[in-house]
Amino acid sequence: MSSKRSKNPALPVLDDAFRLASVKDAEESTRDLAARLATTELRRASHPGRVTWEPIDQAEPVPVPPTVVDGDGDLWLRDRGTGTWTMPEFNAKEFPARCGEVLTWNELASEFGPLTALADERRIGGGRR
Repeated sequence: MSSKRSKNPALPVLDDAFRLASVKDAEESTRDLAARLATTELRRASHPGRVTWEPIDQAEPVPVPPTVVDGDGDLWLRDRGTGTWTMPEFNAKEFPARCGEVLTWNELASEFGPLTALADERRIGGGRR
């Protein structure tokens, strides 16, 4: 799910990765995953103090960050009571319907990753991954 919605332009997003030669050269069936993994690496290189989880990181980090930014640069909040994630700025006209649902960490990471903590703090989620 690539878009031009990024509200955090300093943080690399999927659109940035889709312009990379390595992603363009990937087989069509694997291009989305290649872009997500490339975005992970771009974020880690440009923001080494922030923790970024790959879209294949299925284990919820400990401690869990209260907020993360997805691959498109959109904010997600964690409900401490249920441990689920929601997009506070969801607008059905702008986002796919799935963004309006309550998601688990696994769903959020695999469908909208990479995920990056907002705080520049290596202690969140057990350090840089």
